[in-house]
Amino acid sequence: MGELQGDMLTDDNTNVLHQTFKQYDRLGKGELAPHEIQSLHGDIRMGGISYPQVLASMKYVCATHDTCTEDELFNLLQEMDRRFFLLQDLRWEFSLLDRDQRDTITIEQARWMVQAVHGKNFSKRKWADFLRKRAIPGTRVAFQEIEVLLCNVKSSLDVLKDREDEERERREREERERLAEEEALMEKERQRRLREEERRRKEETHEGDVIAIEDDVGKLEELQRHDDEARRRMMEEEEERRRLQRQKEEEERLLEEQRLRELEEEEARRRQDEMEKYKDAEKILEDTHEKEKDLEEQLRIVREKLKVETDERKRKELEEEEQRLLKLLYDLKHKRLRYNLKVAIKEKDKYKLQYSITEFKTEKVEDVDMDLEKAEKLLREITSRDNLRKAMSRREIEELEKAINIIKKNGLEIQLARELRDAYEILTRLRKIQRIRSEILELKQSTVAEIRSYQKPPPVVHTVMTATFLILGHQEKETKDWKNVQALVGKTGKEGLKRRCLECNAAKISTAAASRAKELLDKQELDEVRDVSAGAATFYVFSVAMVEECIDLAERGPIEQEDTDIPAAAAKPKIDPTKMVVSRSKQMVTTSGPRARSKTPTRKK
Repeated sequence: MGELQGDMLTDDNTNVLHQTFKQYDRLGKGELAPHEIQSLHGDIRMGGISYPQVLASMKYVCATHDTCTEDELFNLLQEMDRRFFLLQDLRWEFSLLDRDQRDTITIEQARWMVQAVHGKNFSKRKWADFLRKRAIPGTRVAFQEIEVLLCNVKSSLDVLKDREDEERERREREERERLAEEEALMEKERQRRLREEERRRKEETHEGDVIAIEDDVGKLEELQRHDDEARRRMMEEEEERRRLQRQKEEEERLLEEQRLRELEEEEARRRQDEMEKYKDAEKILEDTHEKEKDLEEQLRIVREKLKVETDERKRKELEEEEQRLLKLLYDLKHKRLRYNLKVAIKEKDKYKLQYSITEFKTEKVEDVDMDLEKAEKLLREITSRDNLRKAMSRREIEELEKAINIIKKNGLEIQLARELRDAYEILTRLRKIQRIRSEILELKQSTVAEIRSYQKPPPVVHTVMTATFLILGHQEKETKDWKNVQALVGKTGKEGLKRRCLECNAAKISTAAASRAKELLDKQELDEVRDVSAGAATFYVFSVAMVEECIDLAERGPIEQEDTDIPAAAAKPKIDPTKMVVSRSKQMVTTSGPRARSKTPTRKK
């Protein structure tokens, strides 16, 4: 396949390309799917490129974007080769920016790197789309996040979209400037009229004061109406802009979810195809065990004969037979270890995988089917999933971020896409709660005292504080009387309101209390609460976040996971003793290989 690097194809190269396409088009559909293209390129270039890079290459070369015909294969392989060799240089440049060896760089460094690679073709629109679509905005950037963006070539359609975006931004900027200038002119005109009216009032006589005042009031009311109308129009325009922005974000979110589902389905099909290779592994393993036991018995008989035989010619024949049986036992042992590993891959058992991989490496078995690499990758996937679920159940931000970064580092985003989506939801909510707790910690005592100072509080304040104390473990009847609420707000020390909010644990909130608090809070809006009391607005946001977290915990239930703290001895899988080579065979087959000589002493004549 190395001959396919040229710009022109000879007849021999065309024939090679045709045979290669037929080899990977197992179903004879006349087209290759992305995972088949990735497998083909991975056989040409060691390691190949990632699945997102394959999709990007097909989008750039192929007409249908999700399949490749034989006519498109040559150009597609050239595009994938371009990305393969470019990624080698880009990873080295990325490592230069990653001075702390954290496998991530800052957003500013990532933008600089993308801009340096693309030069004058750098697209601000694509960069903004990348930042907006990140699962956790503001965090450091891993190489896997930007590798496709770095390798993409700017098309004429991208240039046209960038020009349209620049033109739209210019028009919006000019419109904002025009509105600001109009508002400034209106304000200036209003001030001028007020000064003119004030001057005229001073010049007029006492008899005309009443008429002048009435006229001034009318003019002021007219100006006020004009200002109110202009402000209302601006607010309506801003609200419409926000609505369109929210609609666009929702559409992008739905598209991203659909893409994720398609990737998950594609990954499931790929795994199903791989598992077909191991469907007969158990039967072959059983046959290997039986053959191994038969050879052991034959070897035992030969060695018994060797002990009593005195004829030199026959002894030599028996020693040759012993060496032949030792070689067969050596080969069968390696075959058994290979199929032990295949069965572990098929069953996806974490501890069987650990045991089989260790045994495979210890015996230095030749990995003819590349099963060792598959097993290690599957073990990393299972371990990463267990660690992520454990972090999700513990609800610790640092542990959750660490588990997510390990998955990214191992390139398992597609295999664990669904778990990552749930983890990002939990992480976003935990960060929101952490931010709210910081706001409560920084809340001034005077703001809390303002809530307590109400003798007859506004209904919205009373409702928010009732929901807050429901979450903190009080009964609703305790908060019916506002004096009781004042007493609870006024407590200090361990019973202080701020301290109790900081120590509140969503897992300890009863579902009934959370449901009742949600029912109370749903009747209010944040802007309505903030207009009445800034302190009550802070507790409103806190209560809403804790209710969401409590309900989410109740809906998810306990997350099933394997106990990663099991001792090493208990972690080994149960092995059927009938399927293992008896201890005697370990004396027969030494680690030196099939040429090991028998340790049976030769009798002297």
